[in-house]
Amino acid sequence: MANEMSAGMDTVSLNDKSVDIQTYDRYKGRKGVTDRVAILSTNLLRARVHYHDAKKKSFKCVSTPQKQGPCCKHMGEPDQKFGLVVFQYLTDEKGDQLTEEKLAGKLKLWVISESRYAELSQIHKEFPILDAGFAEPQFDMLIKCTEEQYQKMTFTPCKAAAWKKKQEWYDALKAKEAKAKSRLVKALGNDFTAMEIMDLLEVDSGNPIQADSSEFDLGDVLE
Repeated sequence: MANEMSAGMDTVSLNDKSVDIQTYDRYKGRKGVTDRVAILSTNLLRARVHYHDAKKKSFKCVSTPQKQGPCCKHMGEPDQKFGLVVFQYLTDEKGDQLTEEKLAGKLKLWVISESRYAELSQIHKEFPILDAGFAEPQFDMLIKCTEEQYQKMTFTPCKAAAWKKKQEWYDALKAKEAKAKSRLVKALGNDFTAMEIMDLLEVDSGNPIQADSSEFDLGDVLE
């Protein structure tokens, strides 16, 4: 009798071309190195996030307009974090592409602070850096990292977006960008319940404050 396979499962071999391994590194600059980067996102994801310095944990705020969560009660107001999906081209250390005949590089997740959001917003006013469609103007950026720990950077818009030279390049990267969004949500911070936050903070949970952990702020925020 043939073994029945559960729905959603099939069999594959090693080195099977149909297997698409989706791993997404965080984008981080390297001191003294210039990267060429394209923003694939049409808009940014935004989350209100707390960071527990002693335990090196970041998690999304569970407070709602109706009720304060234990995170805000014991840690104060959260910070805003923003997430983008970017394409880092294969370049030398000066940011020059090693090949322009094919689209060489890697998809990455970029989580940025409020201050970096303000920097990119200023650039975007004059040089559109978000994707608005294949036919719409967009600029890649040369990003030079001047200090690695705190990710201090300088930004220089390029003359064009190299990934938009060919429709097939654009379509391929947009398909990958769509798949990366769920990972980007996770990269913005852990999804802890109110009880899990109280345990993390080692707070008495005799009378826990209830809050919906799914209600973090996501928005289309860069105009």
